[in-house]
Amino acid sequence: MTPEEIVTDLNTKNRDILYARTDYQHLTHDQVLAMMDSAAMRGFKLGSNVALSMVKGALLVQLARAVGARKDTSGV
Repeated sequence: MTPEEIVTDLNTKNRDILYARTDYQHLTHDQVLAMMDSAAMRGFKLGSNVALSMVKGALLVQLARAVGARKDTSGV
């Protein structure tokens, strides 16, 4: 996912969560801050998962290349 796609996805999900509350117009400042913290953590988690997937993919490519190089030099 691109950064823009991540932000759009999180924005949509956060709005859905907010507007699902029947009392969203009467939230206190502390409740709004708590929801913002929760949204930030979801964004951080999603970003971390995307980054981890990218690292795993890069390591898999390196491993495949290393295994391929060994087969080429072994004469098999």
